[in-house]
Amino acid sequence: MNRPLPELSVPSLQTRSDAPVTHTRFYRVITPLFGGGVTPQQADPITTVRASEIRGQLRFWWRATQAGRYGKDGLRQMKCDEDKLWGSTSTPSQVQIEVRKGRGNLISQIKVNRFWGDPDSPISYGAFPLRKIGNTSLGGLYFDVTFELAVTLPLDPALRQQVLAAFWAWETFGGIGARTRRGFGAIYCEKVDGDQDVGPWHPLQADKDEVEKWLCEHLQRFVQPNDAPEGVPTLWSEYRIVVNYNLESKCTELKNAIEGACPKCREWLPALIAWYYPIEKMKQFRQSRSENYGRSYWPEPDEIRRRTKGFPGKHQELSKTRKFPRAVFGLPIVFHFKDEDIPRVTLQGSKHDRLASRLILRPLQCADGKFVSMALVLKGPELPPDGLKLVGANKGQETGIDTKPLTEEEAKFPPLEGKTDVLKAFLDTL
Repeated sequence: MNRPLPELSVPSLQTRSDAPVTHTRFYRVITPLFGGGVTPQQADPITTVRASEIRGQLRFWWRATQAGRYGKDGLRQMKCDEDKLWGSTSTPSQVQIEVRKGRGNLISQIKVNRFWGDPDSPISYGAFPLRKIGNTSLGGLYFDVTFELAVTLPLDPALRQQVLAAFWAWETFGGIGARTRRGFGAIYCEKVDGDQDVGPWHPLQADKDEVEKWLCEHLQRFVQPNDAPEGVPTLWSEYRIVVNYNLESKCTELKNAIEGACPKCREWLPALIAWYYPIEKMKQFRQSRSENYGRSYWPEPDEIRRRTKGFPGKHQELSKTRKFPRAVFGLPIVFHFKDEDIPRVTLQGSKHDRLASRLILRPLQCADGKFVSMALVLKGPELPPDGLKLVGANKGQETGIDTKPLTEEEAKFPPLEGKTDVLKAFLDTL
């Protein structure tokens, strides 16, 4: 005979109060994404935004905000804590991230014009690989990039706060792809779903005082202010915010260049104008020239002449300073002398050829949808610890470069006008 089945009670499913919570962050990239693929200077044609790249950015900004808790001699402990939080070859990360719905418009063919490819373009000055001749297939620029990021934070409140500090710094000062310190790939977090008190963080309006107040409050909230281990770049208070500048004459030029490359990208014009300003100012600062044959006011060209072919023809010594002050903008620097029998030389570190720039230039979008220009100097080593080397100089002249800061007397030339801190002098021009 058939027996009735016993009634089964289905247990109710409840989320544990201590279970990890995954939230989603929605991003828009407000300037062109440059490179970022497996091939240098080329965008990835399949994976527009890679999780491994974002994880690397977050690790950097974690160090930039948290290194102050370790002191000058705390590098080993900082590295240990970083591996515990972000993962290593032997330790899984406590922060889980997954990129979803990454998309963008790849610009594979751009005709050279005053905005993109001409050597006189300030944008190409910010990304020298864009300096091409004639039509070129760059294959390295994405416009209109959007993506979502699913994030699971650590349960420990202190570690959670540290990760949020990294996200705030990355979203405020960083980006994705290559040349982010010159404003390429600048990101904007539009909204966050699935958790509370995890952002997004934006100044309410594009007002200089409002933005500076917002920055001060968040630097105090997220950044450890004490000494960092030697050589670790950190955030501090050296920055400039620029609003209400007059660039109307540039709008038509920028608009035509953008529409020629990507008609849909005209909506990003306000962000590109805010980006254009600090790049143009940096170009003017670094290329300050006299009316005497257009020669540079800076001392590097004369010192290169001394270390190579001397002063041929019409060129006489203008500067007696035997230093390379523009090295603080980042290394390597390639010097090319037009119409002179001077070889091309490269300034780099004696043992480490590269030194990332401490100067960050990018637009910042506020909650009202408007933009400001932002320039920030990271606190960190100004020059490589092993000194400088001039590759391509005469034998015996490659090394022995004076790396001491400029004196007031040595800095008495435009655009420094006696200011010995080169990057601070640049900030003062904004």
